[in-house]
Amino acid sequence: MLVSGLKLLSRLPLPVLYGLAPLLRAGVYRFAPSRRTIVVDNLRRAFPEHEAAADSLIRQTYRNYADVAVEMLKSLTMKPADLTQRVRIEGTDLIDRCLGRGEAVLVTMAHQCNIEWLLLTLCLQFEHPVEAIYRPLSDPRLEALMSSIYVRFGGTLIDDRNVVKEVMRRRAVPRLVAIAADQAPNWHDETYWTEFLNQDTGFYYAPETLARFANFPVVFIGMQRIERGRYQARVQLLGEPPYRESGHALLDRYIRAVETQIRAHPSDWFWFHNRWKRKRSLYG
Repeated sequence: MLVSGLKLLSRLPLPVLYGLAPLLRAGVYRFAPSRRTIVVDNLRRAFPEHEAAADSLIRQTYRNYADVAVEMLKSLTMKPADLTQRVRIEGTDLIDRCLGRGEAVLVTMAHQCNIEWLLLTLCLQFEHPVEAIYRPLSDPRLEALMSSIYVRFGGTLIDDRNVVKEVMRRRAVPRLVAIAADQAPNWHDETYWTEFLNQDTGFYYAPETLARFANFPVVFIGMQRIERGRYQARVQLLGEPPYRESGHALLDRYIRAVETQIRAHPSDWFWFHNRWKRKRSLYG
């Protein structure tokens, strides 16, 4: 019933769905006070210099979140041609160059703007396979629904619990392997600690580990909202093998690319996640 209802709703024109976004925004704001506390705390700690404009930033964050939610709903029935008119990606020649050499490319990104649309656009833009590393949803009905979107656009999902096995199994196949590693690692995960948005923050090692282990070139795709329902993304190279740098320079470049993007457009990041619940003092 839930799945069929969402599919039916997704057939409404996008402007009509945007008309429902204020209701969703108000509902989330009013009936999820614990989540609102997280958003407010995250933004004020990350941007203490924006104290005077904090309320405006919080309101815009909720507006953008609601818009992305209805856009994701629309993805269930959206035509590929419509999507390619709404997401433009610049600098794809960097990826084409690597694919042309017979290499797989690790595509890193952040939960900025509508990365679901970004991933689906990658599926449409490249003839090579696109595989997205993700964490399965707890509800099997919604999990199947989300998976169907990627299948319909020609993409594949990789369960993050099997990522090393799946990536290495097709190591020599030219393709795009996408990962958004800007959320908080689990308690049991090895964690790389650094300063990020004015506070000690833990990151997954995954982008660097996969790149070095599989010998993948790495790009970052930053996304920017141009207007409602339209986005522009840009590809930048983070590194290519052979990786001879010591330390975690590749991972640091990814983290700084994410931070730069967030600082430029703070209301478009996913602030609803309790990103800083883990404290460095408890580890190591």
